[in-house]
Amino acid sequence: MDNPGKAARQMQQMAERMQERSRRFTELHTAMSALVVTETSADGAVRVAVDGNGLPTELTLTERSRGMDPERLSAELMATLRRAQAELRARVEAATRESVGDDEAGAAILAQYAQRFPDPEPAAPPPGRQPGYRFTEFDD
Repeated sequence: MDNPGKAARQMQQMAERMQERSRRFTELHTAMSALVVTETSADGAVRVAVDGNGLPTELTLTERSRGMDPERLSAELMATLRRAQAELRARVEAATRESVGDDEAGAAILAQYAQRFPDPEPAAPPPGRQPGYRFTEFDD
């Protein structure tokens, strides 16, 4: 390069951009480490909390879970966990966009969370009932 002063300024600017990027990712890491998402089942029988990694930190069975069919209770636990993880994904997305914007590394974080925590399946209708069908009995 013909101008050593210009090269030095460019190097300084590059170092400042890298330092700013590092600061933003440190901010994102701090925000993600503090995340806790809690979800409760529709009937209030189950409460699940997950940390910023999507790992359960609380599994609570309330009094409403007493006497529930174990299969149904297990399904409620898993569905509530998946909802908490999907909400976590949404919060990580918001924090990432706020902290690092459209950064390539930020996009990789979002892709990883989207893969690990997809949207939960819609709740199945209660046994014996099909959505969209209505049965009416008539007297002769």
